[in-house]
Amino acid sequence: MLNVMGKYLYFLFLLFLYPGILSCGPGESGNQPYKWEITFEDNFDSLDLSKWQRVYESGGRTNWANKDLQWYKDQNIIAENGILKITAKKESVYGKDVHGEKQFEFTSGLICSSNHFLQAYGKWEIKVKFPFRKGFWPAFWLVPKQNPTLPEIDIFEYYGINKNMMTSAHHWGIDYPNYSGLYEGKSEPFYYVNAKDTEGEYEDRWMVWIFECFPDKMIWKLDDKVVFESTQGIPTSPLYMIANVAVKDHEANDFWIDDTGSPYIMEIDYVRVFKMIPQ
Repeated sequence: MLNVMGKYLYFLFLLFLYPGILSCGPGESGNQPYKWEITFEDNFDSLDLSKWQRVYESGGRTNWANKDLQWYKDQNIIAENGILKITAKKESVYGKDVHGEKQFEFTSGLICSSNHFLQAYGKWEIKVKFPFRKGFWPAFWLVPKQNPTLPEIDIFEYYGINKNMMTSAHHWGIDYPNYSGLYEGKSEPFYYVNAKDTEGEYEDRWMVWIFECFPDKMIWKLDDKVVFESTQGIPTSPLYMIANVAVKDHEANDFWIDDTGSPYIMEIDYVRVFKMIPQ
């Protein structure tokens, strides 16, 4: 009886959150059963530290597990004329955080909302611009406050490998491949990834990336055009935002980082988040 009642209450929750679930897909043109209400907005008139911190949720200043080459410095994040600028550059620095310490040859910047804003379901939107340079890796992504931080939603990643290719992805499951803990020996995989590459001209132009998350579907959009959809691994926990520029010596680039010329700058005009309000 309790199981039946629990399922019934969950169904009512879905109907309240997403009243068109029985009749039409999310955002179906001309028959949208909800409107968007803004819950978070930053137009970067200044660097608002009541909305962002400049380190990961754990306090880390690099991605040790990913063997990134950059150390995140507060000084590499500035707001100027309504634009947030994240700068990555060749700069030798000794980095030490809660996870480790070593010498780094690049510095960069990161903004993270984990201590300030999280949301489950809704729409995330960013207007952004960046150059292409081999080895420099701008991204905008969402993760929950849990360990491991899955599911992970990569709204976009520009790997610094192919100038005309961007990737949207999501990762979900219990843990990463070759998990050696409690579930070792199980035949079922506990880590999944689904990704979509989108071809186009991305270098040094403003673009708007959108991610919409419903209880039954996720949608990625570039400049209002759907580029990826998925119904697998939908997150149910509140998610926080990260925007950053990593530096990575990808094998596809023969492990080369193009550090010539001026520093690499990722520019962000705004970040907005919305929730669904039934109509």
